[in-house]
Amino acid sequence: MRVQFSARRAATSLTCGVLAAMIALAPAANADNAQYEYATHHELGLMQGFPPAPEAQVTRDNALFGVPQNRWSYQNMRSFFPSADIAAAQYAIDLDRAIDGAIEELDITRLDGSQSDFKTYLEETFTDALVVVKDGKVVHESYLNGMNADQPHQMMSVTKSFAGLFGLIAAHEGKVSEDDKVADIIPELGVSGAFGDATFGEVLDMTNSMNFTEDYADPNSGIQEYGRVLGMLPSTDANRPANTIYEYLPTLDNDDAHEHGEVFHYQTPKTDVVNWVANRATGKSFQDNLEDVLWKKIGADGETYVLLDSNGTLFAGGGLNATPNNLARFAAMMLNDGEVNGQEVVDPDVIQQLSDGGNIDAFSNGPESAGVMGNKDWSYRAQWWVRHTEGKEAFSAIGIHGQWIYIDVERDVAIIKQSSQPVSKGDFFETYDVNAFDAIVDHLSK
Repeated sequence: MRVQFSARRAATSLTCGVLAAMIALAPAANADNAQYEYATHHELGLMQGFPPAPEAQVTRDNALFGVPQNRWSYQNMRSFFPSADIAAAQYAIDLDRAIDGAIEELDITRLDGSQSDFKTYLEETFTDALVVVKDGKVVHESYLNGMNADQPHQMMSVTKSFAGLFGLIAAHEGKVSEDDKVADIIPELGVSGAFGDATFGEVLDMTNSMNFTEDYADPNSGIQEYGRVLGMLPSTDANRPANTIYEYLPTLDNDDAHEHGEVFHYQTPKTDVVNWVANRATGKSFQDNLEDVLWKKIGADGETYVLLDSNGTLFAGGGLNATPNNLARFAAMMLNDGEVNGQEVVDPDVIQQLSDGGNIDAFSNGPESAGVMGNKDWSYRAQWWVRHTEGKEAFSAIGIHGQWIYIDVERDVAIIKQSSQPVSKGDFFETYDVNAFDAIVDHLSK
């Protein structure tokens, strides 16, 4: 079977050149409304054979961003990186199923205004799993590319939203204040222009000023440098600026163009500081908080794990690997005012803070205000993306390459989407996904 990106199948590393090519080529193909020829990792032959053929080999170097290697690797991340288990609950709490077959009959609008059927939408967005929750019940499940309800999947920056939730809960419980200067909580960051004078609330909402580029295609960008520090990208002593994330964060400076609090700028190391603050404030690691605050109370089961860097430290910017079932349990709890079986898991006031969102002006004045988020009706609050469109209000955890937890509390609908898209982000995929979510929510709200 020939695939759209067959010429790139021999890529064996996540070099910026490969990623740049993917970003450049995918929108061009979609602009002509050409359909990707969808192929599963089985059809691609990835990691098949003893040993796999060189062009079918997935390695540590291409597992995180490599294309099409991510079709296989996002379901097998702990094969390449250190990891830590997240304990399940003693007793699982299963969600009821009430499958609505009409969802599969929905038409979905692409970026260019053309329509696709639901099956084509799933294929064209390289969906691995799509689960819809309504009124505490799973009303739709789609599993593609070898996925199933109990298969952990790489969630990328969805991880950030859990770190932000733990920070928001710590503030709500009075263990830290959003008005506190970061340096008063983490003295080690006092020398950092990006963090020392910023408040915890500013870092939580990513409005602190920081000189850092989140350009995955630029080998000299901040995010590439960050990846080398973590050991997620190949590095040498010469191009690795620090040996640990705790050594690296204090070196980050502010952006001279903006003061703290003025502009929302999405930059991954801010999440590491949020996580550091939450760890200090609660006396617990991210892993312990995920287990004790959420997973054990929502009745999670099966396998969940987080990736660790080369020093055994949590990859807070994108290390969560979770199953569709457990993410659906989490979303159902958030829709139910933070309760599971009458037990409070998350205080409703915390959920309301997420629903209320952050500073819309700061978001609109920042670089993320573009495409589907460019209508001046989005904000960012505690590491969650918040949509304020009338009648479509929602807050979302979003990860590159197509990871979503979309929560619409007003209409009591949540959508889990796990994908292995060939580009990190782009208007085609983001608009297509949001249009699909709108179609699903509109149908379930009738």
